[in-house]
Amino acid sequence: MRDLIRNFLTAWRLPRWRWALVAAVLSDILGFGVALWPPAQWILDAITAVVLFALLRFRWPLLPALAIEVVPGLQLFPAWTLVVAALASTENPKPALSDEK
Repeated sequence: MRDLIRNFLTAWRLPRWRWALVAAVLSDILGFGVALWPPAQWILDAITAVVLFALLRFRWPLLPALAIEVVPGLQLFPAWTLVVAALASTENPKPALSDEK
């Protein structure tokens, strides 16, 4: 558990992870407002997917999140936020450069 938190905090220091999490949270919040109008929801999810793929590159867990967001009724589940947070917490931090040679 400590490793997950440490990995998340390490990833949080990188701007791309911060922007990805902000984009995911904003998409999930705005998704509540357009949940009753599916075309707007689809456009929002398409834009979110493009932004997240641009920031994080291709990652398989983003595809199921997109599928969840397309299913009516499931779009109220904050899939984007949870997937980005999970990816950030499982991101392997770069090994620290040691002074030993």
